[in-house]
Amino acid sequence: MSRPFQLYRLQQLDTQIDGMHARLKETESALADDSEVSLSREKLAQTNTELQLARQNLRNAEFETQQQRIKIEQTEATLYGGKVHNPKELKDLENEAAALKRQLSVLEDRQLESMEAEEEASKCQRIIAGELDAALARHQRRSGELNQEKEKLEKDLKRMEEERRVAAGSTPAEDLTVYEQLRQKRRGLAVAKVTDRACAACGSTLNAMLLNAARSPNQLNMCDHCGRILYLG
Repeated sequence: MSRPFQLYRLQQLDTQIDGMHARLKETESALADDSEVSLSREKLAQTNTELQLARQNLRNAEFETQQQRIKIEQTEATLYGGKVHNPKELKDLENEAAALKRQLSVLEDRQLESMEAEEEASKCQRIIAGELDAALARHQRRSGELNQEKEKLEKDLKRMEEERRVAAGSTPAEDLTVYEQLRQKRRGLAVAKVTDRACAACGSTLNAMLLNAARSPNQLNMCDHCGRILYLG
């Protein structure tokens, strides 16, 4: 097995392993993310508060309206009870009853508005509660999918790391040292395949001498531009 091929195979394994680690990190981050559910819960809590306030306003409006009707009944009972005979007092009672009825009309309008507001708040609460249920279902379904993916990734990663250990163990120590140093310098990519007489990593065209040297199975040759190990294939 040629030296460049050994390192190229090692690079392929490391690239796959790096990708798996990155995806595993994304999966774990996605599993920890419950922002949609949290936002829906916050919205529902706010809606519940608004509904409670609307119901309290309705109860207050109903109470005020009922109290006003009682006042009217008491005033009319006095007016028509036959105990008051003084014309001025009777007139005052008539005026008071009329004023109370006008105020009752205002209170009834307010009660109607409170009823409509309570109905609207109740409708919104049901909608937001439904949105929360849907968000929880999506989160549960997504978590199941992510956990399955995570389990498969961990299994595949374990297998790939064992394969990588074997590949590294069969690679000359000095080549492995060069490879690891380049991996650190070149963002994980130490070996580049030669494609159409050019380095596939940086795109630099190789001169004839370097291209010919890259054909050797017994030596490592570096790209003049990026310094990566070349593999002709």
